[in-house]
Amino acid sequence: MESTLLPNITSFLKGLAPFQQLPFEVLETISTQIEIVFLGKGEPLNTPSKPHQHLYIVRTGAVEQRFPDGSLRSRLGENDLFGFSLNNDADIPAYQTTALQNTLLYQLDYSDLLQAISDFPAVAEQLALNANSRLQSSLNVKWNQTDKGLFFEPIKDVASRNIAVATPEMTIQQVAYLMRHEKNCTCAVIVEDHRLVGMVTDKDMTKRVVALAVDVHQPITTIMTQTPFTVMQDELVLTAVSIMMKHNIQNLPVLDDDHQVVGLITPQQMVLQHSVQAVFLIEKISRAESVDELASLKAERQAVFEAMAEANLPAKLIGRVLSMIYDAFTRRLIEFSELALGPAPCAYAWIAAGSHAREEIHLGSDQDNALVLDSHATESDRVYFSHLAMTVCKGLDQCGYTICSGRFMAATPKWCQTLHVWQEYYRKWASNPEYDMLLNLTVFLDIRFLHGDETLFEQLEQWRIQQVTGNTVLMSALVRNTLRIRPPLGIFHNLVLEKDGNNENSLNIKKAAISCLVDLARIYVLHEGGKSLNTEERFQEAYQCDVINESSYQDLLGTYHFVNQLRYRHHLECLQHSEEVSNYLQPDHFSSFDRQHLKDAFRIISGFQDALKMRFGG
Repeated sequence: MESTLLPNITSFLKGLAPFQQLPFEVLETISTQIEIVFLGKGEPLNTPSKPHQHLYIVRTGAVEQRFPDGSLRSRLGENDLFGFSLNNDADIPAYQTTALQNTLLYQLDYSDLLQAISDFPAVAEQLALNANSRLQSSLNVKWNQTDKGLFFEPIKDVASRNIAVATPEMTIQQVAYLMRHEKNCTCAVIVEDHRLVGMVTDKDMTKRVVALAVDVHQPITTIMTQTPFTVMQDELVLTAVSIMMKHNIQNLPVLDDDHQVVGLITPQQMVLQHSVQAVFLIEKISRAESVDELASLKAERQAVFEAMAEANLPAKLIGRVLSMIYDAFTRRLIEFSELALGPAPCAYAWIAAGSHAREEIHLGSDQDNALVLDSHATESDRVYFSHLAMTVCKGLDQCGYTICSGRFMAATPKWCQTLHVWQEYYRKWASNPEYDMLLNLTVFLDIRFLHGDETLFEQLEQWRIQQVTGNTVLMSALVRNTLRIRPPLGIFHNLVLEKDGNNENSLNIKKAAISCLVDLARIYVLHEGGKSLNTEERFQEAYQCDVINESSYQDLLGTYHFVNQLRYRHHLECLQHSEEVSNYLQPDHFSSFDRQHLKDAFRIISGFQDALKMRFGG
């Protein structure tokens, strides 16, 4: 190993899990043991035989691994590790590794590595040869204080300043030259009159230029991505993470207050900063090759939740991240189904409903979804989508999203219908809000587009808003429905607990508080024709529209934060004790401080319910 390369390798290891847990001097020792292996595209890795087993780190490029029968084992990209146990007991390679593109690997002799980290058993366990040990280690994923703090850092403190800036008049070749000479640059932004108009990444150069033999003297505008997603520099890092997860993008330009590009956020940049790979579970989901592989990622989803709950992140952020993971599972399952069934015979939209639509998911959330088909769908088309829906819903169940007890799922024929039928549903629900119809309506009052033809969803959403806005009969019915559940406070403001069944002396925090607040926020916004879905955003919209005053807004928001904090804390305790996640809390286990605050929360909710009845009737 050339000594000039050692500082760069040591710096790289310092930002790579689990090596970042090691002291600097140990990292220096490991750096001297590394051998560099270069593989050209399509070149296999010649794996050594026992006892010279090696650990490999993908520094740049990508590889895939296939079993002897040709089936895919996995695909790995930059910063991924492999080679824990390349050989089985018969000294025959268990899989073959091949470069998908020009790839640079760091190779470490496993015995030398174990000797270097012998004083650090936690790191050794994560690099264990035994698969069961590695799995147990992955289930114990925790973020340290530095990782937790990353979420609340401003993006400007983390963003890379290494970015090439080009103009629309430049040629593809000129922009490629700029990217080559900008240190560690993976993309170029296209700027006109100080405004971002496009972006080109190194992958774009490969897929849109080299692969298609495009003339490099053409203007960069012919291949650039127009109006790319961006983020403001003063936003929190979690905002950038959310955008990147939701849209599965790897390069996110950072803008200042004048909307000029000042930096770039990439997954690699964030990993080098604080090792938050768990948040990018969505990337693994998008690369999964089977339902079984998707289902195996449940443990990582749990680890993401545990880390966020332990960090005491706001409920809105936890719900949003978990919802994005849920979205990714759903989209990948739909893609699997389309591959198996063939292309969809007509336009359709897969929609999320309920808490999933509001992005208020927790680990115990079940399925609420539906399918909207083109109004001209035939009976044959319906058969196709029936199979697709059943396959996706079954797959979601395998991935940890249980079947809805009320059957509000696309797999139920009633909720797999044409746009025309859905419009008729909403018309009937809004004009005759009796209990059964009101139950259906409350589930599908909160809907969000997830996959397919978004214009179908937009037509349905516009129709839904028309049926609901200004509908006083419906508002009164919604208020009556909301008031059916009152916070469980006794005559002397004692907590009223469940008296029988498996949940005796417990409190259903969802039923007693969270659902009440969700209903309040929904009624406030629907009455004004608002479009917000998330409960916190609905409270904010209600305040901005003068439906509630600032004091009421702060009371409602504070109460919502508190009861969600209790729920997430309870869910975390359930996981730590290997218990099933539920919404049933044991107030006797609370501190006197929490019990008093819970009573205060119930009194606030009850007061707003009374005010709602006075305002809308019910």
